[in-house]
This record gives sequence, structure tokens and C-alpha cells, in this order.
Amino acid sequence: GRPVNKLVVVPPEPVVPYGGSVELNCSLACSEGIVQWKGLDTNLGSITSFPTHSILHISNAVVAMEGTKFCQGICHGKSYQHTVKLKVYALPEKLQLDVEAHSLEAGQPTHLRCSAQHVYPHEGLQLTWYRGDQELEEVEFDVTGMDEELFDIVSMLPVAKKDVEEGVEFRCKVTLNIGQETFTRVASVTMSTAALPPQPSVPTHGATTTLTTAPREPDVETTLAPAAATKPHSTGHPTPHGLATGSATSPPATSTLPEPGTMPTSAEGTTADGTSWGSAPAAQDARLSTGTMPTCSLKIWSLPPTGTRGRALHIECHAWCPGNATVRWRRTPVALSQYQEVVVGSSSTLRLDHAELHHQGHYECVLLGHHPRVVSLQLAVSDEMSSTVPAITTGTSASLLGMIVAGIVSHRLWKRFQSQYELS
Repeated sequence: GRPVNKLVVVPPEPVVPYGGSVELNCSLACSEGIVQWKGLDTNLGSITSFPTHSILHISNAVVAMEGTKFCQGICHGKSYQHTVKLKVYALPEKLQLDVEAHSLEAGQPTHLRCSAQHVYPHEGLQLTWYRGDQELEEVEFDVTGMDEELFDIVSMLPVAKKDVEEGVEFRCKVTLNIGQETFTRVASVTMSTAALPPQPSVPTHGATTTLTTAPREPDVETTLAPAAATKPHSTGHPTPHGLATGSATSPPATSTLPEPGTMPTSAEGTTADGTSWGSAPAAQDARLSTGTMPTCSLKIWSLPPTGTRGRALHIECHAWCPGNATVRWRRTPVALSQYQEVVVGSSSTLRLDHAELHHQGHYECVLLGHHPRVVSLQLAVSDEMSSTVPAITTGTSASLLGMIVAGIVSHRLWKRFQSQYELS
């Protein structure tokens, strides 16, 4: 007999990642049939139609593209209609798991902060905390609306001092159920005397287990912007030094500057608490050659040192190691997606064509590997009008000084001319 005239759409429950693409194939088992996608929202994609089937192509998917799609078919004078609901989801490849005060100390209470940026939808999203294999009581997470209908989520976990023990692992797990699909992301951190912020795990899709890497103890450095300097060092040969954390037996962390011309020289000075930063390249190279310092160094800076609103700004993190090295941005004042990140070798640069006031703040960069290290930069962005005031003041002062000098010279020339005229 004749086949049943029935429209079929593949996939029946389409799910597409944000920015991804999908094809919806609507077919009708009728050799003389006509199949078409209908509806005003089909202009969000392109359509390719054939006698027995029609394909709706959707690329660079955004939230506005999700919703019900209509397919219509005609066979031997009879009309058929089939609908499917397209769902769009967004979930970052990595979670961000931070430790309060950048370290965990056994027997001391602390807080853990788990966050994910650019998530959609937040309905049906689950965030679970674990201490070892034990699932902790449900902790609510905050949702903040972002551009393009995406969301940022943040969950804070208070950890009592009795739960802070050496070697204990804490995990943050985010699960997104959408349609018949399940997506999972996991990040973990292990208690130590000075734990590095966790390394995000490999993302899983519908899996029940996730491999994670326990962080190692870091060497921590902080680089301050030149505007923050309160007292310059002498122009002699300063002793190399840096900010160090950890036990007294740990070697202090230092930073090695590159050869002249490869990057701007960081300002040297002293912070309010007396901690110093900056050092002479020659002195540091000498210390590194003795084998008492780490073989890798890490540096962070900005060009220009102080940003100006509406102008270009680059923030760069660079590692110098004997072999390959990987750096990653750990903290930025705004979402990392709002920068243009350029990664070349062992350096990463955040580029802004037009800096704004919300780009100022705290930047942190981490060097991954067997001896992870962290450097930070406190960046200031000033308004363009205020930045031009010193130049205007300087120009006015110079003009006034020129007028005074010209007046004195003219007066002396006139006196000399007058005396010569009287003598003649």
C-alpha cells in the first residue's frame, strides 16, 4: 500500500550551543509532495528546499533564535504540519573556583567561590558542592543578567575551620539539563598551606565522572602600577626582591625583567605596608644563576602604565621559562570575554580598543606547571579630561615664564639703547 503521509523532523529535539550551528531536516514520504519551513522566525536562518524535504540551516546561534519552528507539507492535496522546539544553551568550558585570601590554611575557616560566566538558561541549572566524596548541603547561587540574555552565576561556600584539613579536596559541580542532554562542569581545589586557585577540569558531556588536577603550592608575586609608587628607590644597584608567601623555608619569589626594549620597565617603589617590588635585571639574573631561585619568572604590566578612558589599553602577562610555559588569567575586573585575548607562546595579552572606567581594578595571572606562580596588577583608568590637566598647566606655566623673560630682556635692551643715545 501507499506509505503513510507523515512529516518527520530530524533531530526531533534539537539543542544547539550558543554560537554553534544546527540543521533541521523536515521530510515527507511523498514523491510528489511539497515541504517548506514556515514562520516569521525562519528568517533567522537559511532554508534549502527539495521536493520531499526541506532543511533549515541555523548558524551562530543566539538566544533569540530558540523557540518553536513550523514545517508544513502537502501531499496529494492534503496538508500536514509538524513543530519542533529549538533550544539554545551556553555553558563555559571551565569553572572558576577561587579561595578567599588566595590560600587555604589547615585549621582556619575560609570561603570558596565558584563561578561560571555566560550561562543560559539558568533554569534547570544545578550547582553542587562536595567535600571529598560527600555531597554538602545545598548552597544557593546568585544569578546576574548579562548582555545577549546570558547570565553569570556565583556560589559562596563557607568552610568551618574543623573542615579545613591538609589534603582534603573540595569540588564544585555545575550540571545543566536541557532537553534530553546533560552537560557537566567540575572544578576542584585541595587543601594545602598555600594552595593555588584550582585548575578547571576537562568538561564532560553526560558523564558521571570528571578528572581533575590538584593544584600545587604557588609562589606569589604582586606588581603594582607606577601610579601606586610612593617612594622611588635609589639609582644604584638595588637588591632584588619580591613578594613571597608560604613557609620560611620557601625561597622568596622574584621576577626577572626581559632584555631592554622588549617590555616597559615597571616602576620601583614601596607600598604602604613596606613591601617592595621591582629589581634590577642584572642582579636578578645573577641570583637565578646560583640555582637558589625558581627557573621560571612571571611578569605582568600594562601599556600604557595608566589607562585613559576611550583610548587603547593592553595588559600583558609573560612567563620566562627554559621550556614551554602556559599562563592564564585568573581574575579580571570584568568578564574575560569583554577583552580581546591574544596568546602567543608563554604570554597572554588582553587588548582593549577603548578602555573604560570599569576596566580598572585588580588583574591576576597564573603560571601553570609544576611550580605554579601568581602575579597581580592594580590598574587605574583615568578620565581623558583629567589626564590633560597636567599638560595644560605645564603649558600655561611655560607661557607665563616666557613672557616674564621676554619682558626683562626688552627692558634691559631699552635701558642700554637709552644710555648710548644720551652719551652721543
